[in-house]
Amino acid sequence: MQQIDEWVSAEFSRLAEVINDYDSSLFLEMVPVADQQNLIDKSKVFRIVDDRNKKIVLYADSLSNPADILARLWSMDSKHGNVLNRLDAHNAAIEALKLKQKIDEQEERKDFAAFVFKNTKSRWVHEGRVKDDEFRDLGPVRTVID
Repeated sequence: MQQIDEWVSAEFSRLAEVINDYDSSLFLEMVPVADQQNLIDKSKVFRIVDDRNKKIVLYADSLSNPADILARLWSMDSKHGNVLNRLDAHNAAIEALKLKQKIDEQEERKDFAAFVFKNTKSRWVHEGRVKDDEFRDLGPVRTVID
């Protein structure tokens, strides 16, 4: 068996969390390489699977907008043919992804604040810049070579 390390963007990671929040039995996964060879459209690298009956709900490619994928999933849940419901599902999907991104950013700021409060040093490095205990920017990290 061959181990393959795949890189997944933060948007698709958020999409997976939103899908699981929407329905805990649904989850986003990457299509295994062996199964990709059997697909008609080989660009479809993601799939949403229903855990209750182990059926694939839909396929999506990595170039698709996560909001469009979520809107497709939500529109599949409503009655077919109603354009207003599809637009509402698309708008709700965009809002849900924005909200999840905002929550992630707030958690990052909270983690940074906790780091600063627990820090006992007078200087630290944050995002490649040296900061001091009064949050002054002391410039980029410099390496001294003998």
